[in-house]
Amino acid sequence: MLEFLRDDPARFFDYALYRVPAVLIALVLHEWAHGYVAFRLGDPTARDLGRLTLNPLAHLDPWGAVMMLFLGFGWAKPVPINPRYFRNPRRDDLLVSIAGVTMNMVLFLLFMTLGAAADRALWDPEVIKQTTLMERLSFRGDILPYLQLGYGGYYEEWFAHPSYLPVLRMTTQIAMVNLHIAIFNLIPLPPLDGSHVLNDLALKRGLFASPAMARAGMGILMLLSFTGWLGRGISIAAAGVQSGLFSVMEMFGA
Repeated sequence: MLEFLRDDPARFFDYALYRVPAVLIALVLHEWAHGYVAFRLGDPTARDLGRLTLNPLAHLDPWGAVMMLFLGFGWAKPVPINPRYFRNPRRDDLLVSIAGVTMNMVLFLLFMTLGAAADRALWDPEVIKQTTLMERLSFRGDILPYLQLGYGGYYEEWFAHPSYLPVLRMTTQIAMVNLHIAIFNLIPLPPLDGSHVLNDLALKRGLFASPAMARAGMGILMLLSFTGWLGRGISIAAAGVQSGLFSVMEMFGA
């Protein structure tokens, strides 16, 4: 992404018009879901600290948001949870932990479905016949001959309704950001949600990692990020989920 910004700033800022709202929606609703489920399970901590809100300023972590914008994965400020309020601490901690990921997956499915609807309205029927849904929604593969690569250079004669292009770009961006955040948070390293899921289901240790374990987990994640392994792994997993969803959609004529 940094190379994208350096090589073609105009295209990067065009891309950011869609990316920034997608990041805000994904991160804010992820954290709100944690707080809401905790509140329903008896823990008022998030509500009392003003975190049961959709105001992005209450949830965003500057570094996590920047990572999300440039690298495709990131985080917000964790919602404070106090397990002493839980009637069944391990079960309730599991429910709170998967709430954020569940919210992201629901948003992924919702916006990918909306993207498929916009896709059908956007393209000329001949283009739809010659390409797959995954190629069109991903803007890659055999769809590229129908596009002029370069800033603002789409071949509009291949579109039945060009006005649907921003809708398609927005919906697919929101969908993919949510999918990447869900996959990232399922990594079983503290302080991510995946470490809670692993612990609650299998390890049965204390509900929260120590500060030292959390710092170690973040150190490992940063190392994997800078080596590129984290991004590649998330991209491979996301492509697999996306491909499976598109196969189901095409079975039902999407």
